[in-house]
Amino acid sequence: MPDYSTTLILYTLGIFLVAVIGALPPLFGKWSDRQLHLFIAFGAGVFLGAIFLHLLPDALTQGSGDLASGMVLLGFVLVLLIERILLGSHKVHCGDNCDHRHEVVGIIALIGLSVHAITAGFVMGVGMIEPELGLVIFIAIIAHKGIESFSLATIFRLANFSIKKTMGYILLFSIMTPLGALISIPFLKSLSDVSLAIPTGITAGTFLYVATLDLLPEAFHVDKEKASPFIWLVLGIFIMYLIKIAGV
Repeated sequence: MPDYSTTLILYTLGIFLVAVIGALPPLFGKWSDRQLHLFIAFGAGVFLGAIFLHLLPDALTQGSGDLASGMVLLGFVLVLLIERILLGSHKVHCGDNCDHRHEVVGIIALIGLSVHAITAGFVMGVGMIEPELGLVIFIAIIAHKGIESFSLATIFRLANFSIKKTMGYILLFSIMTPLGALISIPFLKSLSDVSLAIPTGITAGTFLYVATLDLLPEAFHVDKEKASPFIWLVLGIFIMYLIKIAGV
């Protein structure tokens, strides 16, 4: 096994552990409904910051503008297809006050995040062709992986899932990035000439869908309070900005 494969295994192990640990606070802490929605707003901010400060600029520098923007659109449409078409028969009719709504949102978020988690793992695997690039992608994934798990666990908590059921879903989600990295290994040689704008752009598109159509509506669905979720949203974006200026 080549040297990069050993490094890739270590990276994926670290990502798996961060994903699992990130889900623990919402499960075992005592959080109010308001606090849980603020955490979701924070997670949405991290996703938006990752898109516009990290992934999209990277995709634009790795390929033409048309290619990068096309891949972002493709990623967005792929998750839209999964949610609105493939899961279209599983509609919610009981409105914002129905617990079942949180359950459906949680499953949809799990699917959407899993799609981009696999893609991110694939991107990292391909990036190992250039060790420095692989490290940058690994750091970028670690920077938001815990928040993704935190947000998922928060939504599952709102849906009143049991701890056992939630941890089962979290473990499933946690293996998605390692799975994507594993899938990339047999194709590294043939993909060495493929523009990284393709997987990076697709990842940005899936992030965009989950942030704007899954997390943000949930974070702002309470009409009485809008300012606090917005502040936490901006805080999430700001953290990704700090990571950006730190050189990640």
